[in-house]
Amino acid sequence: MNSNETIIAIILMIVLGYICRRTGFLKPDDTQTLNKIALYIAIPSLIFLAMYQADLSEINTLGTISLVCITVAFICGLIAYLFTLSQGYSSKTRWSIVTTSAMCNAGFLGYPVVLGVYGGAGLIRAVFYDIGNTIIFVAFGLLFVFMYGGNFQSIIQRSILFPPMLAVILGILVNLSGLSLGFVVSNVLEYLSGAAIPLIMLSLGLSLEFSKVKEYWGAASFVSAIRLLVAPLIALFVIFILGWSGLDRAVTVVEAGMPSAMLSLVLAITYDLDVNLSAACIFLSTTLSMISIPVIILIL
Repeated sequence: MNSNETIIAIILMIVLGYICRRTGFLKPDDTQTLNKIALYIAIPSLIFLAMYQADLSEINTLGTISLVCITVAFICGLIAYLFTLSQGYSSKTRWSIVTTSAMCNAGFLGYPVVLGVYGGAGLIRAVFYDIGNTIIFVAFGLLFVFMYGGNFQSIIQRSILFPPMLAVILGILVNLSGLSLGFVVSNVLEYLSGAAIPLIMLSLGLSLEFSKVKEYWGAASFVSAIRLLVAPLIALFVIFILGWSGLDRAVTVVEAGMPSAMLSLVLAITYDLDVNLSAACIFLSTTLSMISIPVIILIL
């Protein structure tokens, strides 16, 4: 499939999930089950195979992709912070907007999109972009422990023991050690990783609930503009300075243009931020990304 056909297929799977919700064939609560299977089995299998089969001779460039993610997130977060100050928002509302502006869904949505359009080599770059996202998550966790109190250890454990992150580490270690997985293990991982894209897309479709956005339309629209328009432009500028081209350039810009991260909702719940606002930002940016992501890919 070419990139257009891949994006259309992905959007249709999301629409199918939404139709299943609207018809009652699947319930919104089923999203949790699909997410668990995707997060703990399918995505780790996909990432492990990608890291195991990767050419790690370009590790320096791959590591720089993580730094680009952090740079883009910092600038987006700073813009959001200054905007919320000018609007006089409360502290917890402010940080809900900042986190959803800074953190993107580089993994849960970014992986299947990049894999479908750019293949395994693109997925490896997407994984390293998402590592930057994990570092941002830990940084916000540190900040909020200092501001609001809480358990820093739980943030570290959640990050280190995050199944996709463990898959990255294990995949690289097995790759560098030269161990062979064998025919049976490789086949099992191939089958499991094949379930990642449909599970993720159906889950996203099931989770879409437009009525929750109405109350927070202004803030959610601002965050969506930051995530879907400003962030990829910042990434493009940074990449221009670095002189990147080809796959490094394309994947980094596409990942930068992903909607707000689900992990920002975890922060909102953990530190008693504005949970409903965070959810609205995630829902709206995810919905609009079905239009913006194909446009970015076509332009690149």
